[in-house]
Amino acid sequence: MAQESTSVDELYLNAEDLAQDFSLFPQKQPDTVIKGLLSEKQIEVKLEQLRNMEVDAYIAATVAPTEESTRPGARAIVDALNVPVSNVIEMGPFYCAELSMQFGDAVRKIGLIAQDRAHATGVWGPEHHEIAARMAADFAIRSMPIVTFMDTPGADPYEEANANNQAHSISRLIAELCNVDVPTLGIIVGQGYSGGAIPLAASNLLLCARTGVFNTIHPKALANLVRRYNLSWQECAKFVGVSSYELYRQGNIDGVIDYDPGEAENIGNLRDVIVSGIQSIEDSMRQFVVDHPEIIDHYKRNLNRYLNPTEYLSALNASTTLKLRTSPTAYPNVFGSAYRYMRYLGLRNASRAQRPLNTVVWLKWRFRQVSWLREFILSDAQGFWVGCRIRIKFSMKMCSVRLGKITPTKKLPWAMNAAG
Repeated sequence: MAQESTSVDELYLNAEDLAQDFSLFPQKQPDTVIKGLLSEKQIEVKLEQLRNMEVDAYIAATVAPTEESTRPGARAIVDALNVPVSNVIEMGPFYCAELSMQFGDAVRKIGLIAQDRAHATGVWGPEHHEIAARMAADFAIRSMPIVTFMDTPGADPYEEANANNQAHSISRLIAELCNVDVPTLGIIVGQGYSGGAIPLAASNLLLCARTGVFNTIHPKALANLVRRYNLSWQECAKFVGVSSYELYRQGNIDGVIDYDPGEAENIGNLRDVIVSGIQSIEDSMRQFVVDHPEIIDHYKRNLNRYLNPTEYLSALNASTTLKLRTSPTAYPNVFGSAYRYMRYLGLRNASRAQRPLNTVVWLKWRFRQVSWLREFILSDAQGFWVGCRIRIKFSMKMCSVRLGKITPTKKLPWAMNAAG
């Protein structure tokens, strides 16, 4: 049996440095690479308008459009694309299909996994996450790029869903979409909240329709977390910044599509985004392999594990819920490894994104009666965490109770921030 090299994989050694400034489009604006996106100038104009809006006007311009009952769902959007559709699977709010799209002179099939707001407002239960994971693996085995449509107020939070292992099914879908060895393109077409949207956002490229919204917790749930301060959910939404334009400026998405569901005149932009978006991922991957030959060594290590698995690895593979490649024909090539690694770098970079908003000024205005809060925010360590509102926060009070190691002198205002 061949022995695996004991040296450290260079990809892991370099991962943190590469993630800090990773971009699919280095030194280029996304709209110059992907057709159908708004330009930087157009986005900045919309941002300036949002900054000058009062809370009610902000909600009317951003959140309200995604909650309209007449907003088209996933199937209606696919019908509007006017491309050949096959192998459709519909199960309530779950929609899946294969789309045949024109890539230059060739027709290629892509796999679509979508939340359909036309059924149960797009809320998925564990059964929907499970079938989505299976379909993602199936598309990958057949070397089909994967596109996801997000449009949900969140995953099913009720007792039956939790009793059927909702959290595990969400985690499995995240793992599967991170593990596939094909290009993945996520598109927020409406609401993109909480654990319902997060799995489908685990992609190489994440884009958003003009009035799409996204956050790791619904503003109404965030308002519940800080209810002791009488914050409305509308104020929470504006403070966090859930609109596509703010998400782009914060570094949480890669571009804003010049399209909204129902716009027949702009449906061509969505078609262009899907085709040129996938092509841009493939072009970036090709260049990444050229620039980082250590990916070849990484692939050789993976191949050696496949050909000569240890007893431990064999036992691990036998117990995993992820779809594994058992035949040489289905085993991914080096570019598949590059897709996975680039996806990690992109997601790692997004998780590090800083939001250049004046958090302290806003909190001073809103909580001016709470004198100690300003001191808490102004401290270097805590100010850093509060400045990154898409991340999960910790509570010192909870730590002191659960770990018995930290005893805060004052109670904290929340256990978690906008990340939920």
